[in-house]
Amino acid sequence: MTHLTPEKALPILCARAKDLSASRAVLAIDGMAASGKTTLSTALHAAIPKSAVVHMDDFTLPFDMRFPGYFDALLSNADIQRFDREVLSPFLCGQRAVYRPYICHPQPGFGEEICIPEDTQLLIVEGAYCLHPMLAPRCALRVLSLIDPALQRQRILQRNGAGQLERFLSMWIPMENRHIQAHDLHAICEWTITSPSAGA
Repeated sequence: MTHLTPEKALPILCARAKDLSASRAVLAIDGMAASGKTTLSTALHAAIPKSAVVHMDDFTLPFDMRFPGYFDALLSNADIQRFDREVLSPFLCGQRAVYRPYICHPQPGFGEEICIPEDTQLLIVEGAYCLHPMLAPRCALRVLSLIDPALQRQRILQRNGAGQLERFLSMWIPMENRHIQAHDLHAICEWTITSPSAGA
């Protein structure tokens, strides 16, 4: 595993991803909330022709699929099977992928269709659970994005507000950290990007 700072990550990963895009491939960026996964994926997409970005937040497990103890059973808060069925498998088969993002608030439901053209060569998937064991073996480049907990709290407070910070601290962050540990992302990822401490 290679360790990178966020500043060094973009040019290195961009070069590696461009090599991958010579043939159809998936680049997956999993990791901790507010660690820069979306920012990095957006920058890679802008730099690499015929690439597309998919956000795992669009595949959040719908409320009506959450049964008591669901996370203990699935170790995922994402609808892994729907992502595979609607995006990953069609893309790897050279087909157009079409999906509808799940929206939790204010009214749970599905948004407008998003299409990934069939000539897309590099699929950049970002978000927690994109390296779930059902998906990771088909991802050619696997990246783990980490962040100092103090800086994480600071970023979430600025981005989401105090009310949502409490939900992150009590629910979503522990779930994501458990996924990272249980699925041994430190071992399966080729690259680790770590944001510095809040005081650095």
